[in-house]
Amino acid sequence: MGSALETVVNKLREIYTELESPALREVVASAELEEFEDKVVVRVPDEYCKFAFLKEIYPRLRRELNISVIVLSEGEEIVFELNPKYTFNNFIVGKGNLLAVRACQVALENLRKKSIPYNPIFIYGKVGVGKTHLLQATGNKAIKKDFKVVYRSSIDFAEEVFKAIKEGSISYLREFYKNVDLLLIDDIQFMAGKERTQLEFFNIFNHLHQNNRLVVIASDRPPKKLKDIMDRLVNRFEGGLVVELKIDEVVKKAIIKEKLIIYGLPVDENIIEYVAQNTGDNVREIEGFIARLKAERGLETDSRIFPKKEAKIKLSPQEVLNEVSSFYGIDIKKLLKKTRNRKISLVRQIAIYLVRQVCKEPLTAIGKLFGVSDHTSVLYAIRRIEKLKAEDKKLEREIEFLKTKLLDG
Repeated sequence: MGSALETVVNKLREIYTELESPALREVVASAELEEFEDKVVVRVPDEYCKFAFLKEIYPRLRRELNISVIVLSEGEEIVFELNPKYTFNNFIVGKGNLLAVRACQVALENLRKKSIPYNPIFIYGKVGVGKTHLLQATGNKAIKKDFKVVYRSSIDFAEEVFKAIKEGSISYLREFYKNVDLLLIDDIQFMAGKERTQLEFFNIFNHLHQNNRLVVIASDRPPKKLKDIMDRLVNRFEGGLVVELKIDEVVKKAIIKEKLIIYGLPVDENIIEYVAQNTGDNVREIEGFIARLKAERGLETDSRIFPKKEAKIKLSPQEVLNEVSSFYGIDIKKLLKKTRNRKISLVRQIAIYLVRQVCKEPLTAIGKLFGVSDHTSVLYAIRRIEKLKAEDKKLEREIEFLKTKLLDG
């Protein structure tokens, strides 16, 4: 184990013992660490854990350690520079992302001319809808046109600013950025609260904008919903083109088809429908689901394995809720609402897990039933129960008892 990795591991252990929040402790406990070049990569299960880690844990690591730390969610790639595999040719276009794609292409066509139609371009959308792919595709296209391109995540940019201030080289950093033709900034929401970083970015942004250079920004939310970002930056973002990126059903099924081909699985309508019904609008989730199918089923992927579209569900979610409510003595209405009560919250997650296991309901449908707008909350509950089952034999027996009782009638 390298010294940088050891240092971060030891510091996280120290932080873990000092945390009062069980949720934050779980975030730290779920983290997997690895070394990558001169950096330490921290991988957490999902975007919720990533946000919590960056907001609550990362600042302390950055403050107390002189080590570059990168935080990624499951399935996220380590991307520091442009990756040539991300192009417009392999970006699947549909109604939900056409405007964003065309805006980037048109802006590139007008770069270095008298005016750029859209500048900046602010792209926002949920996790896994293709924001990074689109940014990188724009960058790779620009490089082919001999433009000077810089791609950074807001975390990387903040690291550069911190290092430049520490080393007294901030003027060189400014000069470097002010000479680019296209600046691509990913995950701008993680610049929240970093006042000096925001100030440097604001000055660089103004220079590029005034000199007809293009800035493309990606975020998980629109400018108005960015927290702890200075108003003048938000105003600059809103002064350009703000466009949401979505995956519609046509695009989703095209993505599924593409991933099935990549993983060597049959491109069958039943399989495509099965994957579509059991995943949300998240490319990484879709790919992860297909990868698990490949691992679990091997080459046995005929239509007997994948339920046909018209197959009937044996049990309804209501029947599962009735059983869970009766077993744990908690009213169904309480299970369907978010709560801070630990016992009810756990039973609620058990109910989510069983609805998924027994009824085979799509994640989005389960989210709607339990009053959560994002299907990743459903995934979090399922993964947490799977983790707790592995650690708590009593809980595992209870859940398996309920599952068997429901399935056997």
